[in-house]
Amino acid sequence: MKVSRRLRYVGAALVLVAATAQTASANTALANGGVSTGTAAQNYQYTATWDYWSVTAIIPTTTSNYELYLYNSAGTYLGASTYGAGYTDFMAVDSNTGTESVPQTYDPEVTDAKTGKYSIQADYGTSEVQIKTPTHQGTTGFSDPDISFIALDSDDVVSISDVYLTAGESFWAVSPSDANELYLLEADPSYSSTWVQSRAIATIRQHTKVIDNCTLYTASITGWHALVLVDDAQPVNTSPQQGIAIGLHAYDPTQPNYCPIADFPAATPAP
Repeated sequence: MKVSRRLRYVGAALVLVAATAQTASANTALANGGVSTGTAAQNYQYTATWDYWSVTAIIPTTTSNYELYLYNSAGTYLGASTYGAGYTDFMAVDSNTGTESVPQTYDPEVTDAKTGKYSIQADYGTSEVQIKTPTHQGTTGFSDPDISFIALDSDDVVSISDVYLTAGESFWAVSPSDANELYLLEADPSYSSTWVQSRAIATIRQHTKVIDNCTLYTASITGWHALVLVDDAQPVNTSPQQGIAIGLHAYDPTQPNYCPIADFPAATPAP
């Protein structure tokens, strides 16, 4: 098997809570990539069938508050994400070799802390981002081939892509605040507790720092990791399509304080 100064794009611009017993009820299937809405507590279900990370995410309106719990098909509690109103909760699962086997069925459960409306989406995981080896210093702008992107359409709740990194490998994201929305999830096959991660756990575990007005991400182990992108905004259908895209660039250890995409989407001169 086996991509602020974040860019808002239009159209072709970018072609720990206590476990509770799961209640028995019919589970609503979540189609891969589809967004559904709800106004009450509900049990959902999806099946991961590929060796990728997958994710389920919900975003309540600012006047409601829902929490996201995750169980496996046997009813075993796997974790929960409990951010407040107006924030996206997500639960991600690593199904790469050595972690959760596939196919595997998961049961996300939405519970209501304050009733209202929410949107929910599952992404089974089928895409990859490659941090490209730079061919030159500096960047020439948006179309520079050294830059990779991860994107979230305006009508989506969450975006996830696998990325292969070696221990100690780093990459840049374009904005100093990107760690609030772009999460690097790492799972260690030796520790099953890392195979399922909430937004809060991902925040605690990822290694980031702000340098040269960009965010630097660093992997702590070698393997297939996940990049999860959220926007803390209700999905909106637009024509042409809109959304956000974050530029990513490889780190050069010989230039530790120089971000090649510091001026993105404009060109960044070589140091």
